[in-house]
Amino acid sequence: MGQAKRAWEESEANGNIVEFLEEMLRRDEFKGALEGIAKQVVDKGVNSMSPKQSAVVDKFIEAYRERNECDRCTNGNVTSLTDLIFISENGLCPMCDNDREKFMRD
Repeated sequence: MGQAKRAWEESEANGNIVEFLEEMLRRDEFKGALEGIAKQVVDKGVNSMSPKQSAVVDKFIEAYRERNECDRCTNGNVTSLTDLIFISENGLCPMCDNDREKFMRD
């Protein structure tokens, strides 16, 4: 894989984390140290985290992913961390929810 593609993928992943943390902050889902880390990441970016802070965020994301699984595809269609938030509210990922709605219309 070329350097440009790797840099683009890393940028996408970092943006995905920032977007997820920003939405979780908006929903007041964090308490304690995680809240401060999330605010830091939203303000200064993913690369501003120390290794310990990164481990805290990774642990939270992994636990959130485990708690929020699409009832239909078991997260096979999940393409972003914010899809997990959608699942927490709807039981399905956005793609499966869209497929369900389309099926119901037809």
